[in-house]
Amino acid sequence: MSQRRAWALNLDAEQELAARGPYTRSASLEATVARARVGLIGGLVRRDDVVVDQGTEAHGLLGFAWCPTPRALASLERAGAALPAAPSLAVLRDVNARTFAARLAGGGLDKRVVSSAQELEPMLAGPSPTSAWLVRRPFGAAGRGRRRVPAARASDDDARWLAAGLRDGPLVVEPWVEVELEVARHGWIEMDGHVELGPPCVQRVDARGAWRETRRAEVGELTTDECAASDQAIGIAAEALVRAGYFGPFGVDAFRYRIEQVAAFQPLSEINARFTMGWETGMGSPPHRIGP
Repeated sequence: MSQRRAWALNLDAEQELAARGPYTRSASLEATVARARVGLIGGLVRRDDVVVDQGTEAHGLLGFAWCPTPRALASLERAGAALPAAPSLAVLRDVNARTFAARLAGGGLDKRVVSSAQELEPMLAGPSPTSAWLVRRPFGAAGRGRRRVPAARASDDDARWLAAGLRDGPLVVEPWVEVELEVARHGWIEMDGHVELGPPCVQRVDARGAWRETRRAEVGELTTDECAASDQAIGIAAEALVRAGYFGPFGVDAFRYRIEQVAAFQPLSEINARFTMGWETGMGSPPHRIGP
């Protein structure tokens, strides 16, 4: 029989990583996280596992975290679980920032990392391959921290959102496209740098980019070229994560899109250096506790 585990399901990890001081989850976000956790029970989180919350006890259980932030590790420690080894907070911030993936991306859409209004304004005011730009803040998940900005027609509200975003760090800008197929790959990195990779998966998201479902890709659902590009991209992502000092679970998002009636493939859209909603589908149960 497999051993029970204790889980810190901090699905708001990106908000904690974005914070530059003490982080406290708001009541509304607490409710959002609680609702999202339900989709993990019976999959990544077995039904006999313990989800640690205020006052929950997990003495003697192996500890796992959605993302091993200081808040998540503190929750496990309070519950009495055996703490997993974890990358530093600095590493977690580095590899989960959208700029990390944007600087690796090759092929597909042209992504640009901009750090100032002087860089951003001429780009948004100029021509776009499509009718709009997609602008992403450094941290965000489930469709948060991103905005569609019409090409050469940014509104005053857009301008305020962009200015606020630049105060948090560099923005990632790319052409807004119509996505036809969302693809996800998953992996696990050991502390010694050994990497295990899973097969391509297809995921369904809502109009805001929030996750709804993940399943294994069917034979022929991705073209031969798309499979090859996906293999290369997840390999590049894994190597970059190892170089940065990260270990643990990760996911790579990709997608097929259409631009000027021509289908194309973006093999590396985002990197999630943590567990994901579809990780169990793509990899199975976590192979073991991280660390000694």
